[in-house]
Amino acid sequence: MGSAPEVAAESGVVRGRRFGGVDLWRTVPYAAPPVGPRRFRAPQPVPPWTGVLDATRFGYAAHSHRLSSPLGLLKRQVQHEDCLTLNVCAPADRSGPSRPVLVFIHGGGYFEGTSALPVHDPRALVAKFGVVLVTINYRLGGLGFVDFSRYAADFESNLGLRDQVAALQWVRRNIAAFGGDPGNVTLWGQSAGGSAVLTHLMLPASRGLFHRAIAQSPVPDAVRTPEQAAATARRCVEALGADADTAAATLRDAPATAITAAAIRVMLAAAREVPCQMSLAPVIDGDFLPEDPTTAITEGRAERVPLLIGSMRNELGHAGWGPVRQFIDIVPTTAARVDRMFAATDPAARAQVLAHYPDYPSRAALTRLAGDCFFVRPMVAVAEGHARHAPTYLYRLDYAPFLLRLIGMGAIHATDVPLVFGSEIPAVQLLTLGERGRYRSMSDSVQQRWIEFVRTGTPGWPSYSDDGAALVIDGPHPHVVPGLHRSMWAAWRDYAGPQRGQSFPAAHQEGQ
Repeated sequence: MGSAPEVAAESGVVRGRRFGGVDLWRTVPYAAPPVGPRRFRAPQPVPPWTGVLDATRFGYAAHSHRLSSPLGLLKRQVQHEDCLTLNVCAPADRSGPSRPVLVFIHGGGYFEGTSALPVHDPRALVAKFGVVLVTINYRLGGLGFVDFSRYAADFESNLGLRDQVAALQWVRRNIAAFGGDPGNVTLWGQSAGGSAVLTHLMLPASRGLFHRAIAQSPVPDAVRTPEQAAATARRCVEALGADADTAAATLRDAPATAITAAAIRVMLAAAREVPCQMSLAPVIDGDFLPEDPTTAITEGRAERVPLLIGSMRNELGHAGWGPVRQFIDIVPTTAARVDRMFAATDPAARAQVLAHYPDYPSRAALTRLAGDCFFVRPMVAVAEGHARHAPTYLYRLDYAPFLLRLIGMGAIHATDVPLVFGSEIPAVQLLTLGERGRYRSMSDSVQQRWIEFVRTGTPGWPSYSDDGAALVIDGPHPHVVPGLHRSMWAAWRDYAGPQRGQSFPAAHQEGQ
């Protein structure tokens, strides 16, 4: 570590830390703490400070469950409502032209996660490619993705999304001071973060704040209708022991941990009733989020920026693995859950979908079905729609570390994150025992293509509009496959989707 770099941002001077050839500023506030009367309100401007703000350590993670914010085996990031902060990593040498900017939105189903996870360490990627990388926190779960606005005039909807917009606005105003180019910003996210990226494509408030988009393993249809959002809010209020008359006072006064825990209980119960349904998610409120993102994208009402989008080959390989599938009961990895999902959403689609899986109901078929339903189906819908209006590049990441191949999980959800960041945290070292060199080659191959997209708007393979082309990344030298998802899409395209289930059957004991 060298000198402590200081930068004058709009609210005051921030002091970071130098690590070799990169500088890192942690926990820089992009909005005022959403505490007290600002709970359930849109993010407010940061009050200016005097002196120099120490941005050398991580502050708070957003509230979630206790395992949501690990910083190591025995260390965790403290959770607090004062979480509207971001981290900036930039080359130490900021002479010369401004650098391309990436803004990363972490995943976690809109209810867990933090930008401080070791797997999100930006230093390796910044040192290798000379970009500026911003990672952000935003409100989660009951404090960010439940619409309580019906209970008080000053409560607002879509708070987590509003936080993300505020972070993008901060980047637009401040990133030049860190060496970044505000006219070349790529919005990048994984899982729920990828879903958020696609939502920002059509958010009026996000217009002009970014110029390219990367969505890794998104669930694009994870948005709630007003009726669904009202039901979720009502259940959360009841879980807190309140009713419509006492909801506002309860929500203002309850500990953040209580609201968070209530929302997670409601979320898990709803997903058991309708497998794959995400009840903690943005709501189509007719104002901030005016319509369904996939519809807006398909009909040309979204930002027409280049889009890089894709999934893992075995997204839910962990949820369908051995005895695990009996415990992870919120995705359709058993025949009983598949039947329950279709019964609650779109019974007429069941036969056509199941015909696509000739080995159904084998464990392998159920695992493929679950991943296709939750991730691949809505992702292809977005790729189809966006490709009508803007350059769209599809991929599937088939590479799995040695240990995951050995135990039969394969290329599961979130294993793409360390590949792109270039992380070699202990978990990655364990998973890649005996093939560290191959893993590094894979990481370099993926990084090169992602950064080429960030710099030029194309990752170096044909667009999806060229016969449904997709890049299959199964080794350091991936290959293009035309029509990769064509048969899957034909089977699923008429299905309404698990997010649109309107019936809520009573919880029951599953027979298998």
